[in-house]
Parts: sequence; structure tokens; C-alpha cells
Amino acid sequence: MLTLNLDNQTEKQFNKLLKNSGMNFSTLVNSMINYRINELNKGIRNIELDFINYEHKYKIKTKDFYKRYIKGDFGDESESNDFMIWSGEYEAYKEFQDELNKLQ
Repeated sequence: MLTLNLDNQTEKQFNKLLKNSGMNFSTLVNSMINYRINELNKGIRNIELDFINYEHKYKIKTKDFYKRYIKGDFGDESESNDFMIWSGEYEAYKEFQDELNKLQ
């Protein structure tokens, strides 16, 4: 048994969504979880495409790049726009994977 403690506004919105969806509670919640899983997978695939471009451009694998970036091995180069974006995407990638693992 699951108990949800929702504020009044959220409860009204959820009940409206449940009514309009024509689904029962379990089906609706599973549908929402599956939607999030699909969105995470899309995000992961898009980031992986960016990794391919960066890895080709800089001739280094993303995991190796990130380890060196965190240690400061790139000096002034670490302030480059590419490196900041690449490191941020790697962090987002790890967060997406962690959330995905929890949902599956």
C-alpha cells in the first residue's frame, strides 16, 4: 500500500489527471515512470552523441577527460567553453544514469 501526502492543489491536479486519462492509479503512475525513463534515455543518447564529437576533436575518451579535468591537468585550457560544457554534460550524464538505474 502506498500513501501519498499531497498538498490540496497537487491532489486536485492529480485527481483531474487521473480522471481525464481514463487510467487507474497504477497504470497512470507506471505511465509517468515510463515517460521519465524514455526522457532520460533520450537525454543520455544526445549526450553520448556530444561525447563522440568531443572525443574525436580532442582525441581523449570522456571518462579520461573528466578525471583529468577535475584534477586540473589542463591548466588554462580547462577554462575553454568546450571543456566546461563537456564536463557539465558528463556530470548530467552520470545523474541521468543514476536516476535511470533507480527507476528500472
